[in-house]
Amino acid sequence: MQAKYFHSWLKSFSEQALLLNERRLVVLSGREIWALGLLKRTVFVPKKKLSKIDDTFIIYGDSEFFPATVSAKRFRDKLGSESNNVIFADSQFRIDALAALSGTLKAGGILFVVIPELELKKEQSQFVRRFFTLLNNMPSHALITESATQLPVKNPGGTSEKHLSKEPINHNEYLAYSCATSEQLLAVKAIEKVVTGHRKRPLVLTADRGRGKSSALAIACAQLLINARAENPLHIIITAPDSQSLTVFFSQLVISLPDLSRQNNRFFYAKSCIEFVPVDQLLKHQPKASLLLVDEAAAIPVYLLKQLLSVYHRIVFSSTVHGYEGAGRGFTLKFQKILNDLYPHWHALHINEPIRWRLGDPLEQFIFNTCLLNCELENISLNNNEPVDLSVLSFEVFTAADLLADERLLQQVFSILVTAHYQTKPSDVQMLLDNPNVQLVCLIKAGGVSCDFNVLAVALLLSEGCVEDVDAIKNGQRRLKNHFLPQSLLTHCGFEQAFNYSYLRIMRIAVHPQLQQQGLGALLLTHIEQLAHKQRIDFIGASFGVNTQLLSFWLKAGMQIARIGFTKDKASGEHSVMVLKAMNTSLNCQVTQLNDEFFRSFDFLLADEYKELSASLVLLILKESSQSKLSILTSFDLANVDAYAQGQRLYSNCAYSLSLWLKHLLSVDRKLESNPALLALINRLLQKHSLDELCQRYSYTGKKMLELNLKDYVQQQLKVIAKEDQK
Repeated sequence: MQAKYFHSWLKSFSEQALLLNERRLVVLSGREIWALGLLKRTVFVPKKKLSKIDDTFIIYGDSEFFPATVSAKRFRDKLGSESNNVIFADSQFRIDALAALSGTLKAGGILFVVIPELELKKEQSQFVRRFFTLLNNMPSHALITESATQLPVKNPGGTSEKHLSKEPINHNEYLAYSCATSEQLLAVKAIEKVVTGHRKRPLVLTADRGRGKSSALAIACAQLLINARAENPLHIIITAPDSQSLTVFFSQLVISLPDLSRQNNRFFYAKSCIEFVPVDQLLKHQPKASLLLVDEAAAIPVYLLKQLLSVYHRIVFSSTVHGYEGAGRGFTLKFQKILNDLYPHWHALHINEPIRWRLGDPLEQFIFNTCLLNCELENISLNNNEPVDLSVLSFEVFTAADLLADERLLQQVFSILVTAHYQTKPSDVQMLLDNPNVQLVCLIKAGGVSCDFNVLAVALLLSEGCVEDVDAIKNGQRRLKNHFLPQSLLTHCGFEQAFNYSYLRIMRIAVHPQLQQQGLGALLLTHIEQLAHKQRIDFIGASFGVNTQLLSFWLKAGMQIARIGFTKDKASGEHSVMVLKAMNTSLNCQVTQLNDEFFRSFDFLLADEYKELSASLVLLILKESSQSKLSILTSFDLANVDAYAQGQRLYSNCAYSLSLWLKHLLSVDRKLESNPALLALINRLLQKHSLDELCQRYSYTGKKMLELNLKDYVQQQLKVIAKEDQK
């Protein structure tokens, strides 16, 4: 095929896309040098391979013929920017990058996917096979092979020339505040009302990507600052999973209010201020704010959002419903339930109309279908809201071939995974279909007339371990993919024989939202253990962002803590925890030893790396510690504790004895209520938090009131223990 014919065809193809206000996909299947020959005279002009390139042109991948303009790990930096064309030439076919960069294209833009040896790639990847099956069902896009003798039809969507507009579709240019759509203007006004209206009426603003919700936040902020009175300046805080995800917000803010001055992540206008504060710092320091904006809220764990609600009374939660920034369905279902309970007068607003392309854009639809971003959670019909009968559920193991052959099954599985995990990505679909070490297991229930069955709970399992050459791993020279548990046990826990054993890591476990808290998760774990026994697995385990609710679930299942990470996840603000369980009694000693070593250092690290763990989480963890491993509590220690409770000795004189007594108190099988005094004791004695911090966190009016409450609590527990000893 000659480049001149391709140039003529592409010109007509892209013009038609622009007239229809849409974007399209063109796959070039053949040698990269051939694809370069087609594109270099029509899309970009190379200099030695790349000399002149449009500022709105993006190349991604690892091809030597198409030098990347964005690094492999920084593609998310392009979110919110605009591009005319994207070339995706990546041998790894990283779908997260493809999905993200497709969102930068504006109307008339083309996403070029260069893929050599397509048939071989289909054989190697079930995901790629499905990708092209879906592509063939969407005539708006084009597949051009090197061996093709003719180009695809000019009007792939079937639209006749006479029905095409002569001008591209433009949004209303006369809306207030230069908003792109009437829906965006409604969003701006709704955000402003959160400040000017009644307190405790949060706004939840949702949209698919490209609808202008981040820009709406910025436009509203600009208007609020302009209208703020000098005697009542505003302090607006915006938070997000990370500051880079706010590129669009900051760019629009400068456009809407050019007179802003800036210091790092703080913007000033007159006496008012807008600043970015990470979620963990926001919850730790709780700075006062006239308005709190939470952008990409779906990428932040729901329990952290709930904590924000308890501190701030004028909040806007903005979230992508579809997309890789967050699990939109999970956010919608879980968070709305919390809002209904706490703030029944909360408001919701959804923006439907895209800004840079038309509604129903074929590229957006294709990406949604390919990455399962539009899979709907199926409703489970329950008789009179009765709990599900666990005895009628069956446990099934599904292969990638099963999923590829049954699109409805694949959508059911993924829709449940998305609701349960706040960091689900398009690459999870790719992993599910292509990773031979991944097993998918489900609890299913026979359906009615309309369907064969319903998927009620899902788990993704990954086989790990049994690797011979581990010297490079020990020396930190190599990291093995798909071997997280043994690698972490070796490098972090000093378990030298870690790779001698086999592991089944539970990567994800999720229950349909309508059926949670009914024992399905525990039942699924029981079946997973039975599967591990059949497969002669040595250990099952998991790693996840640790909080009290999740850790309680795993501990109840008989898992033991092997490690808690030293740093927090940027998105969740949580430390990661690794839990293990031996699958035969002869290996129990290894897990017990790892657990003992964890508790040996946990004490010491509580005042350092683990200082910011929540007191309720520390309480839960210490309840699992073995009393036999604790230092002996002497009669002198007990006398010190009693003297402190009676107000006869200063805290500092009794602090060591108090800390020993508290650890013994927690390790005994006693139901202790998680009240403020107990949590404050944990914070002060074990984590060395200051009195000022504790007064602020637990709403004590001052240090004297705090000390009185701590002494009262210790005195009450001493009385309880004395009564128990008398029995």
